[in-house]
Amino acid sequence: MEPKLVAILAAFLLLSFCYGGNAQGCTVSDLAVTQTAMPGTVGGYRQFLVTVENRCICTQLNVKLECTGFNSSVTVGPAGVITLDGDSGTCSLNGGQPVHQGETVTFNYARSTKLNFQPVGSTIACSPAPSPA
Repeated sequence: MEPKLVAILAAFLLLSFCYGGNAQGCTVSDLAVTQTAMPGTVGGYRQFLVTVENRCICTQLNVKLECTGFNSSVTVGPAGVITLDGDSGTCSLNGGQPVHQGETVTFNYARSTKLNFQPVGSTIACSPAPSPA
């Protein structure tokens, strides 16, 4: 093999190992949260639609959102998509189930004021690229 080609391949392999493949750069900030006020009320409360999108190339699971002010009296649909984690001020999204690249999890809630559902934690799961045969 030509020495120049060998050097290029060696550099590519070294960089692949150093940067950990596609997981490099994926963080909880790759979870984009949008909230929209919905028309009408539910039980006299305003209704909000929340969408959480995973913009990371890797799957994120065990997603935790800040949810100060959330409690069992807040009506959420679908039921169980967001659950309070004790008294920690955080909530689990979708029972900790994986949110794959490009997927969204959507829920709505009714409350007098909008809550902050800022992502504060997740587990990032990236599969390494298959080795060439």
